[in-house]
Amino acid sequence: MALTARRRWRARSFSPRVGDLGLQTGHITRGLTRDDSVTATLLGVRFAPPRRLDIVPRAEADRTTPAGALQSDFSAWKADDADWIRENFAAKERPAITAFLTDPEMRAASRAGFARYDAAYLWSVVSYGDYALVLFTYGQGEERAFGLTATFVFEDGGWRKSNALSRDETLDIVWTAFRQGDLSAAE
Repeated sequence: MALTARRRWRARSFSPRVGDLGLQTGHITRGLTRDDSVTATLLGVRFAPPRRLDIVPRAEADRTTPAGALQSDFSAWKADDADWIRENFAAKERPAITAFLTDPEMRAASRAGFARYDAAYLWSVVSYGDYALVLFTYGQGEERAFGLTATFVFEDGGWRKSNALSRDETLDIVWTAFRQGDLSAAE
């Protein structure tokens, strides 16, 4: 269950302001003001420069690493292949993604959103318990979108996308710092 091969893992710290977090009322932020900073330090790897992940055909998708799982996920959305999209998610997440994929308005919005991008760019992968947090951007040519963080869990012999940490304070700290352009954790 390799996260990434042949990379040097180091401690990565993420330190956004409390006021910038999506989850501001949890136990981590209790007693802090909006101007205080919070820090999460996790073990991770940096890709410098960011690694470009091009679209791959479904037959070439490889979810043996979180980077490969992100590439498979991006490619499935670009292909608008509902079965492949579902396959990229953890088993318990599939009913929710199926509901999303059967909603015509949501599907059209998703298609339009992904049409703008020609690649995903991998900045960092950090380990968090049983999960891999993948920090990435989408891009079109030289233009990059804001930072995103996807959560992957290892099951059925590969990494699968998961929303299990959507209300997790540590994930919120990592995502907030990266979304704001704080790449100091990747230094």
